[in-house]
Amino acid sequence: MSTERDPRWEWIDVGTYDSPDQWIKGECNHLTPEPVHTEPTGELVAHLCPDCNTQLPAEWQR
Repeated sequence: MSTERDPRWEWIDVGTYDSPDQWIKGECNHLTPEPVHTEPTGELVAHLCPDCNTQLPAEWQR
């Protein structure tokens, strides 16, 4: 029995021999970060991940 897991998150298998399909949500994969720019210069200062509300550095890349 396999279910589709949300790709935005790392998934950790915590199943045992008796029940192998038990998963818990781990760290965010930061798949949809939004750039954060300053006003009025437009300089890129950070990225914000809307999935986990984490601020990532400006130089961050997928």
